[in-house]
Amino acid sequence: MADFRFATFNLYHFAEPGIFWHERDPKSTYTPEQWQAKQAWIIGMLAQMNADVVGFQEVVSFEALKDLAAAAGYPHFYNAGAPIFDDQDPAIYVNATVSIASRHPFAQVGDLIGVADIDVDTVVDPGFRFSRTPVAARIDLPGIGGVDIYVCHLKSQGAFVDPRDVDPITDWAAKIKTYYALRNAAGVDQVAKRAAEAGVVYRLFRRAIDRDNDAPVLLLGDLNEGPDSHTIGILTQGERVFSWGSIPGNGVPPEFAFLKHVYKLYDTWPLVPTQLQGRPITHSSSGHGSILDYAIVSNGLNPNNPRRRGTVTKVEIFDDHFRDGPPKGIASDHAPVIVTIAGRDT
Repeated sequence: MADFRFATFNLYHFAEPGIFWHERDPKSTYTPEQWQAKQAWIIGMLAQMNADVVGFQEVVSFEALKDLAAAAGYPHFYNAGAPIFDDQDPAIYVNATVSIASRHPFAQVGDLIGVADIDVDTVVDPGFRFSRTPVAARIDLPGIGGVDIYVCHLKSQGAFVDPRDVDPITDWAAKIKTYYALRNAAGVDQVAKRAAEAGVVYRLFRRAIDRDNDAPVLLLGDLNEGPDSHTIGILTQGERVFSWGSIPGNGVPPEFAFLKHVYKLYDTWPLVPTQLQGRPITHSSSGHGSILDYAIVSNGLNPNNPRRRGTVTKVEIFDDHFRDGPPKGIASDHAPVIVTIAGRDT
């Protein structure tokens, strides 16, 4: 039985020296020495993780990451979309990309196109697009078959107010009122966008599941929400169903009961009963820890599904750098999450 390891890895501002993140400040770019140290740390982390497939977030210098991945033993690489730079200062990046690196060749790989009619069926604006274009890939693996893999970085938390919208206001009463109004709108926007992105990803899983109830589908991502959040609930449909229309939740005929599991998605951490009692954080910033990074699977990889194509057997959080590693600029403020999936006997 072959084991395959899949990782999600937020790199924290993977941007070459001379590229600034969010503002032109000497602390918001790397020196050549820091950049060299950061790449060395990433290569060391990849060696420890020993994953077959890695989904990356916060990628700006994707050609440099492609070279790094190749040197680390990942000859197959793809980056979705393109980083976005400030239109008034092209040295400042304002939005990064996601990438995928694999030891195995891609059967298919590309940008995730479209929003699965989320803008038609909900109140989401017709112009809605992902804040960062996800990767959609397919890899054929012995003992499992074709696995659809998405790499995502959902809309970041936080309501950003552009200083340029506030600085010109000289009257303090107007400045304060304007700031709160802008932050209110930005807060609504970031929550709505993240929820919509989660809804689209669920619909993409459904396309594969509708064709094949036991299709193995995997999401690797920084989802920017905690496990008990409504956003993750939108994605996984893991919340309890109290009724199917007027039929009680427990009233599904036995021959259709398996479909209750088919059309849900699964956060892999709770799928392994031998995991540690306490779930480690995956994000650490200013002394605050949270869980933002996930491997999410379809029922086709669920250990509780007798028809599964592969079995989630282990989930690991590589978080030693939070305690003993270099500063987060050299390392990362995120911990990689690695899920091991066993194929069937061949």
